[in-house]
Amino acid sequence: MTQSLLALAREGLLLALLLAAPLLVAALIAGVLTGLVGAVTQVQDPSIGLVPRVAAVGVSIILFAPSIAHQLAAFAGRIWPLIASIGAGAA
Repeated sequence: MTQSLLALAREGLLLALLLAAPLLVAALIAGVLTGLVGAVTQVQDPSIGLVPRVAAVGVSIILFAPSIAHQLAAFAGRIWPLIASIGAGAA
């Protein structure tokens, strides 16, 4: 039972990292680009960099939502029978 719970926790953490990666990469790219534009133009207002990052994350959510939903549904399909067997004391 302990091994299955550890494997489940590990898979859940790896899935969380995998699902957050596109959003984080989009925010990173938008932040670097706005930082470069700010350095070139010497405009150092923090609110200038916020809007492109929020827009990039919003666009990446729209683009990657079907993939994220599919991966979450597949994980849930694997986890529910395991949770039921652990609750019943069978694992």
